[in-house]
Amino acid sequence: MYIKAFLHIAERLFLLPYGLLMKHLLILFAFFTAVTVHGQNLTGKWLGELPQDNKDVKFKLEMDLVQTGKTLTGTSTFSTVDNHKVVFALQGTIDGNKVTLEEYKGVSCDCESGHYEFCLKKMKGTFTVDSLSTLFVIDGTWSSDRSFNGKAYLTSTCVPGRFTIVRPAFIRPLDGYYRKTNIPNSTKTTTYAAVHERDVVFAKRVWREIDLREKMNQYLASPKRRLIDVILAGIDNRDIAAYDPRSTKNDRNGDSFATRLTVEQARGMLADSTVIDIVDSKTGDKTGSKLVAGEFNPDNVVKFRIKEDWLYDKQRGIFEPRIIGIAPLIKVKIAGNVSNTEYQPAFWIYFPEARPLLATKEAIRRDNDATGLSFDDVFMKRLFNSYVVKQSNDRDERIRDYSQGIDKLYEAERQKLNLMGWELGLWQY
Repeated sequence: MYIKAFLHIAERLFLLPYGLLMKHLLILFAFFTAVTVHGQNLTGKWLGELPQDNKDVKFKLEMDLVQTGKTLTGTSTFSTVDNHKVVFALQGTIDGNKVTLEEYKGVSCDCESGHYEFCLKKMKGTFTVDSLSTLFVIDGTWSSDRSFNGKAYLTSTCVPGRFTIVRPAFIRPLDGYYRKTNIPNSTKTTTYAAVHERDVVFAKRVWREIDLREKMNQYLASPKRRLIDVILAGIDNRDIAAYDPRSTKNDRNGDSFATRLTVEQARGMLADSTVIDIVDSKTGDKTGSKLVAGEFNPDNVVKFRIKEDWLYDKQRGIFEPRIIGIAPLIKVKIAGNVSNTEYQPAFWIYFPEARPLLATKEAIRRDNDATGLSFDDVFMKRLFNSYVVKQSNDRDERIRDYSQGIDKLYEAERQKLNLMGWELGLWQY
């Protein structure tokens, strides 16, 4: 039905002449829905006809619309048989498949010194999709209380009527037999139980690293959805903030979330930088060097650092870790275009702030496509392997400050076992 209607409109718009010009030329404004239908965004151009008082006389119209949330904006253009045109600005809202739009201002008008009047319309329509998902169709009614003659706005004498407009549509077929919506539509995260200082009888701050090259952690670097890609998308969209990792007088470790970075600064921290020489153009002598940011390759991020607190809450009798921050690690290039052998944080992300975003991104697992696990679940359920690089201590030392080679791994394992042993030592059997 709708396919035949579209073909008929196309024929009338582009192949056949229009009927006699009426005194009151009416413009159909664009109906556009701000919702998404099967993932299809409807921003674009719509075509249609507007019947006149004489139902056999219909006029050509074009609508260009833009979706911004539930707000609709755009223009409607009406063309007469003798190529007179008027353009109106549109504004409106969308609620489900119900749309209301209003032509509120004349943008331009070829009205022959005010000889013609064009109605500004208030429209109400309903959006539908044909059974083959090949056409978007909008059908509804319009009314008008003002008209425009190119110079002034007048009281309208237009008779209300109906309208229909169409747009060819391509709706992508569902890739599978069910739609995954639980994780993308997640609206909240599992909250931690409140902890009071008076109930904490033991606390230890721990820094640990996750190596994505280990078999258990490789899914965090899956090309289908990398953890670093999720974090960067959140920074780009201002959903989460990145914090400067550099050491200061008041922040020796550079991980207390003291200074926010802009999106450009955060991206620059990850770029594969190169040191180039600065040469005097007159003498040709080298006067210095500078670091120039290059392209960022997400596969270069092979480690993440986690900052967390281990707490024993005597009120609940629970010993648990709570992640505070996450940082992607990079190798910073030094003089001579040589990379430092130690991995350094590119920036820090405040984990409680990032949880709402991580909870809406599914983690890709090797063993099951229907895991139902988000990146927030990965960290909350501790579905990763890691090793300790530092525990809070009176000297503020890292493990590598007093252990080298294989001894670093032995010391990291010893500290991990000490944490578990502290909890086991609370009980007597």
